Amino acid sequence: MILLRAADVGRPAFARLARQRIVAPHGPGVARPLDVPDSPGLRALAASPRVPAHVVLTGTAALWVHGWVDDAPVAWHAVGHRGLYRPPHAEVALHSGVTARMGVRVEGGLMLAPPARACVDALRWEEPAVALAAVCGALAAGRIGPPDLEAALAHDAITGGGYARLASLVDEVSRAASRP
Repeated sequence: MILLRAADVGRPAFARLARQRIVAPHGPGVARPLDVPDSPGLRALAASPRVPAHVVLTGTAALWVHGWVDDAPVAWHAVGHRGLYRPPHAEVALHSGVTARMGVRVEGGLMLAPPARACVDALRWEEPAVALAAVCGALAAGRIGPPDLEAALAHDAITGGGYARLASLVDEVSRAASRP
């Protein structure tokens, strides 16, 4: 058993296993045994049932799968092509945009946005405190640089909705990262 889902044992038993620290939470409703090490591949396997196959996981959820943030976020975002099918009980917020063309298929069949694009999308759609913490943390750790963020932003249309706000956020985060 690599991953344990709440549906496998029932919610009360799952909660008890987590409370007694027999398993480690690994995203909403998913846990891993403590002797199984955490990895991006394991995180992708945990995330894949939650994300529809025709969209690309992005934002801090994608950064979590990449292993760039420690805890799975509460809100998950995914991007598909314009006019995409929205399942009635989707567990992710669905958007349309350029990220839909950039996804890479990883373990579990999950389509995942590249890290720089995930950072830009986090700044676009997620709570500012959560997004800024994740993006600034990646910049401070040297995992990504200001030119990477600017290159990811270059795919967005300048006339698109919210572009000015997003560009100013990327510019400010890049400036803050450049300061000694």
